[in-house]
Amino acid sequence: MFNSCQTNKNISDNNSQNMNTKKNDKNYVILFVWDGLRPDVLTDLKAKKLIPNLLYISENGVEFKDNHSAYPTFTMNNAQAFATGDYAGKSGFYGNNLYQPWRANKEFGVATNASGNNITSTFLSPIFTEDYKILKALDQPNNIQANLDEPLVQVSTLLQEAQKLGMTTAVIGKSGPAFFQDFRSGGYILDENHVWPLSFAKELQAKNVKLPKLTENAYNKGEFILALDNGNPTASDPIIRLAESKEISDPSIATNSPFNKKNEYMADVFLNHILPTKLPQLSVVWLRNPDSTQHAYGPGTLPYYDALRSNDLILGDINKKLKEIGIYDKTNIIIVSDHAHSNIVATKRNDSEGFPQLMYPMHDIANGKISNKTSSEKIVHSISNQKMLFTNGYSTSGTIRTADLISKAQLKTPSGNIIAAYDGGGCSFNMPMSGIRNEDGSININSLGYNPADGSCIDDSKKNSAYTSPSYLVPNDISNKNGVNKIVVAANGGSDYIYIPNHDINIMKSLVNFFQRRQEYSVIFVDENRYPIGENFPRGVLPLSYVKLENKDGRNPDMVISVTSNPNVIVNGLPGTEFDSTDGDTERGDHGTFGRTDVHNTLLAFGPDFNSQMKNNLPTGNVDVAPTIANILGFKLHNTDGRILYEAIKNSGYNQESYKIEPITVTSSSSCELEIYEPTTHPINFNLNSKNRFIDPELNSYYSQLNNKMLISKEGIKHVYFDFAEAKRQKDCPNVGLALFHNSNNNN
Repeated sequence: MFNSCQTNKNISDNNSQNMNTKKNDKNYVILFVWDGLRPDVLTDLKAKKLIPNLLYISENGVEFKDNHSAYPTFTMNNAQAFATGDYAGKSGFYGNNLYQPWRANKEFGVATNASGNNITSTFLSPIFTEDYKILKALDQPNNIQANLDEPLVQVSTLLQEAQKLGMTTAVIGKSGPAFFQDFRSGGYILDENHVWPLSFAKELQAKNVKLPKLTENAYNKGEFILALDNGNPTASDPIIRLAESKEISDPSIATNSPFNKKNEYMADVFLNHILPTKLPQLSVVWLRNPDSTQHAYGPGTLPYYDALRSNDLILGDINKKLKEIGIYDKTNIIIVSDHAHSNIVATKRNDSEGFPQLMYPMHDIANGKISNKTSSEKIVHSISNQKMLFTNGYSTSGTIRTADLISKAQLKTPSGNIIAAYDGGGCSFNMPMSGIRNEDGSININSLGYNPADGSCIDDSKKNSAYTSPSYLVPNDISNKNGVNKIVVAANGGSDYIYIPNHDINIMKSLVNFFQRRQEYSVIFVDENRYPIGENFPRGVLPLSYVKLENKDGRNPDMVISVTSNPNVIVNGLPGTEFDSTDGDTERGDHGTFGRTDVHNTLLAFGPDFNSQMKNNLPTGNVDVAPTIANILGFKLHNTDGRILYEAIKNSGYNQESYKIEPITVTSSSSCELEIYEPTTHPINFNLNSKNRFIDPELNSYYSQLNNKMLISKEGIKHVYFDFAEAKRQKDCPNVGLALFHNSNNNN
C-alpha cells in the first residue's frame, strides 16, 4: 500500500540549482487569491481609497470582466479548480463539506487533523476539508490494490507539473485551499497551521521567526520543537458578538477585520524569508480575507472594507519587494477570487410589480440587541432599469437546516418508509438568523422555527435551552431498518450535497419533490449514472454532467441543490442575497449558490506576459487560471477543462475578436401540479393540514434553467461557461422539456 505522505526531503539543494541555473528563462508568477472578493469592488466608491494597488492592476493590466467561479461556488471546490484546471467531475474532489465514509476504514490507517487529534471515525459524518491534514488523510493513492486507490484528485496539478520540471514553488496562506495547491508537499509551504519542509521550519526558527502554533504536529514526535516564546502568530482576533447571543456578530459596532493580523504575518514571512531567498518561479498566496470577514459580518460592513484595506497593503508590499530584489519587471501577478459573496437574507418571489420581496423584515441593532424592524425601499436602477429592493438595517433571517426540514416534512417513499436526514451537526441555537423575530425584535415563541427548552438540547454553558433545530448526528447504522430510509446531507451554505447510501430511486424522487415545493431551494442536479435519463428520471431536474459534476468513479453526491439567491436585493449597500444551508452554524454572509452574485468573481492579471490596459469582455473561468500559468511558465497541462487565456497574453496571435460568444439556455422538463410553500425557512409537515396556511397560491409548477455562454475560437474550438442557474416556479404548466446539452470542451 502506498499512502500519501509529506516527505522530509531537504529541497534546498534543488532550490539552489534552480536559482542559479534555471532550466528556462520564463518569468515568475505570483497567484494571489483574495478569498471571496466580489468583482464590484472595482467600482465601489466606498472601497476606492482603500484599494489603490488593486485598482492600479485593474487599470494597467488585464481586467477579466466576465469571470466565472466553478460551481458549486465553494472555496475548496475552486481550490481544486485552481490546482488542476478542471471541474470537480474530472478531478474527483468536491469540497467544502464532504461525506467520505470510506476513509474511516482501518485499511487506510489513522487520520489526524492539524491539531493532532484522531479523526478517523469523524469521516462517518460529513467533514469540513479546510485542514491540511484532512486533505492528506483523503489522499490515499494505491498502485497495487485498485479497490484502495483513493488519490485526493484523479488528475495531475499545476504545481506537481512545475516541480517535475525542477521549478521552485511556494504556497502561503489559508489552511486548506492554500495547501491544496501543493498537497504532496513538493515545495515550500506556510499555511495557518504548519511550515514545510523541516529544514525550512528550522531555518525560520533560527532567524527567530515565529511559526504557526501547530507546526510541531506536521512532524514526528520530537522532530521539531517550537520555541517557548513562539506564541500563536496565526491566531484570529475575536469576533464582536451581539450582547443577546454569542451565535452571531454585531456589525453595528464592529469596525475591524479579525483576520488581518494572521494574513499580515504570513505575508511578512513570504516577503522576507521566501521570495528573496528561495526565488520561487511559482508562488500561490491565498488569504482568507475578505471572505472570512464577510462570513462573520456580511459584505458591505465596515469590517469588510477593513479587510480590503489590509489585503491591498499586502499587495503593495509585494510590489515593493519585487522591485527591491530586482524582479518586478519579470513577475506576473494574477489576482483572483475563488467566488464572490452574498448577504444572508430570506427573500420571496417578486411582487406583482416585479420587485423583490423579503420574507421577514430587516431590523435595527441597539445596544447589542435586535430591536425594531426597518423599512425597505423599491428602486429602479438608473442604468439597467432593473427593479431592486434597497434594505435598511440588519438581517434576522435566511438560515435553513436541510436535515431538519427534510426530517420534519415526514416524507415517505411509495413503500411507506419515512425519510430521515442527518448532517452530522448538533443542536442549533440560532435565534438571530432563523426568521423568528417579532416586529419589536423580540423572539416569536410561537414560530415553527422556535423550540422551547425541553431537555433535547444543552448549550455550551450546560444549560437546558430553547433551540432552533435538534441534533442530527449521523447514526452508526445508516441502513434502512425499522421503516426508516436514512440519507446524509453535507450542508455547504449556498448548496447542499445529498448522499443516498443505497441509491434508491424512490428516495431520490421524494427528495426532488421536497426541494421543488420549498422555495428556499433553487436548481436541482441529479446523478444520471445512478438514476439514468429516461421515463424514471425525475421531471424538473438537470443531470450532474450538464455542469461537469458527474465523476467516472461515482465520487459525486447523488444530488446537488443550490439554495435560492436574489441579485436584486441590496444589503449594506451591496446587491446579492441568498438563503444559507447549515448544519447548525450561524453567519451573516455566504456563497456556494449557482446565482449570478456568487458565480461572477474577480480575475485580474498584470506583468510582462500580459497585455496592458485591457478590458477582456470574453467569458473566462477559474478553471482557466492553471493552464494559463502553465503556458506562461513554458509547459502544458494536458486535457484540462479550462483553456489558455490567449487573448490576454502578449504576442499570442489572439485578441478578443478571435472568438465569438453564443448564449445557450438549457432547461429541464417541467414538474407540474405541485403544492408549493412560501419560504418560511421553518419545518413544514407535508402530511398535516397545518401546511395549507403556507401554500403559495400563485405557484404550482417547477423547472430548472441553466444559462451558459459558449466561447468559440477562430479555429472552432469550443468552451462552455456556466453563467448561472435557477429554479423557475410559476402558475400553470410551462411547455419545456429536458434539452440535450453537450458541454464537453473539444480541445485544450
